[in-house]
Amino acid sequence: MGFASNTYAALTRQQWADYVSTYVPIENKLIGFATDATQPAKAMAAASQNVQNAFAAQEGDFQRKMQGLGVSLTADEQAAQQRAAGLSKSLADVQAQNVAQSQTRNLQYGLMGSPAPDATKQATQSGV
Repeated sequence: MGFASNTYAALTRQQWADYVSTYVPIENKLIGFATDATQPAKAMAAASQNVQNAFAAQEGDFQRKMQGLGVSLTADEQAAQQRAAGLSKSLADVQAQNVAQSQTRNLQYGLMGSPAPDATKQATQSGV
């Protein structure tokens, strides 16, 4: 073998070693994420927690604003405000969980190279 072929072989081995040390760990993480059936549930839980935190912060802000103005709600007004906030929070929580689950599954399918069609998108486009 000549100098050129030895150099080429060494370069090829070095490129393979670089690929294995640099990209294989990243690929393994992506494969792990794409094949983990618990990822949608984890995303849903995180989305729900974010909604709960956002509404808790909003309630605290509302209370501080009312105190700053020196205003207080009557019992009926408080009940109405709590019902409205509770309904909004429930709707936001369900929506956030649905979106998180759908996006996580679509991401997983896309990483595996077989993007599954989004049923809600197809239904909307077909007029159903």
